[in-house]
Amino acid sequence: MPLDDLVSVIETLQQRIRDHGATLRENETRTRMALIDPLLTALGWDVSDPALVTPEYGAGDGRADYALLNEGRPAALIEAKHLNEPLERARHQDQVFGYARRSRIKFAGITDGNIWVLEDLSVFEGEPRILDISIENMPSYECALKLLMLWRPNLASAQPVQAEKPLFAFSLEPQATSASTVDVPLEFLSVPTHGATPQEPSGWIRLSEFNPPTGENAPSLIRFLDGSTAEIGSWKRIPLTTAQWLYSQQLLTAENIPVPSGTRGFAANSAPVHSNGSPMPTYESIGDGRIFINVHLSARAARENAKKLLNHCGVDPSTVQLQVEQ
Repeated sequence: MPLDDLVSVIETLQQRIRDHGATLRENETRTRMALIDPLLTALGWDVSDPALVTPEYGAGDGRADYALLNEGRPAALIEAKHLNEPLERARHQDQVFGYARRSRIKFAGITDGNIWVLEDLSVFEGEPRILDISIENMPSYECALKLLMLWRPNLASAQPVQAEKPLFAFSLEPQATSASTVDVPLEFLSVPTHGATPQEPSGWIRLSEFNPPTGENAPSLIRFLDGSTAEIGSWKRIPLTTAQWLYSQQLLTAENIPVPSGTRGFAANSAPVHSNGSPMPTYESIGDGRIFINVHLSARAARENAKKLLNHCGVDPSTVQLQVEQ
């Protein structure tokens, strides 16, 4: 997801609040259509796709306006109010947060289309609120970075990463307000914006840009969008470790395989065979032996299979980094 696309949507919403605030304050449905639906869609939660979003989700004795789905189960419940409705009062009156906690739905939020609040309900000591922003009163680029807490691959990981502290800077004009001229965290930028090329942290390269030359040693480490890092040391461990991380995030499951690779092969399957019935010469199993990962691969095939696994699970390969020798 190019970050400047999200910034553009936010700027449109800011203008709508300025131009149509009076009518949006009168009606929750208008607020949802004009402010909430476009932002959720920009963050990867296409409200028209029943595989991703269930509107009017039954929540105990009431309902949640949105259930954001991951593998058919709510990753988060979001309650909607009309613009400028006092959210703190509504937050304590609504049953959605209590239902989400009882149902072990980790995240619940509330919004009036301008203010967005999201809480991690697994936190019992300390501050559960992980997002609390006002679109109207924040620079669009800063708002975009904070709202990446709701970005679908990030939220669906169950361990969303804060994007408040960028890992590197573009070093362009300091007063500019577009996404191409601000500090952007590497984990959340799928492509450089407006042709700007960020400087990678020393020794790290994105999986999407990795093109290993023949005879090169395998990368030593792999890092995922939640900040977790694992040792590699061999080419086969790139797809294997990727599969293990996806499984740990409940993104790769025994129910959503096989994962095709090439014309007749599988990167992952429920048995150690390819689509034509031929056995995988070398494989590893994960998920209590229910998922078999093909590791009989060249360096470039290992990279490609890791990318296929990530894409299959809805994770942008540019969010994964490899540490290579300089």
